[in-house]
Amino acid sequence: GFLTALAGDIYVDDETGKIIECPDKDAGLYVVNRNGQEVKVDIPKNCMAIQLGECTQIITGGALTATPHYVRGAKVKNVARISCPCFIDTAPTFKLTMPPGSDVDAIYQSSDKVPPLRKRWTEDGMSFGDFLGKTFEQYYEHVKR
Repeated sequence: GFLTALAGDIYVDDETGKIIECPDKDAGLYVVNRNGQEVKVDIPKNCMAIQLGECTQIITGGALTATPHYVRGAKVKNVARISCPCFIDTAPTFKLTMPPGSDVDAIYQSSDKVPPLRKRWTEDGMSFGDFLGKTFEQYYEHVKR
């Protein structure tokens, strides 16, 4: 996608429905930084984090790069993690076009933690909907490895 706005996590006791403090210090959102290291991100209460997606990377010619990320659930029984991401995308027919004069290799930079962008954004002007479909397909194949 383009952008994702993320609020902090909420943890709930499955049996009582009451909000609790996170019972697992390793649970939560992780990002892969520019050095390839996985870093835990704690979003303060009353704040939001903004994650850049690969579509933003494409339409900026690689000037802005996507943030690979994942979530680890709490490894404690009867605890649910609740998050409320807001995905900011466009119409499926929107053409993902790189700016004139862009270097396609700068756009194709990506982490080895996700399927290569080169295999998913296969042509300049590919529609957002086609890119999304190919991305889902590739992620399922990537996870099977």
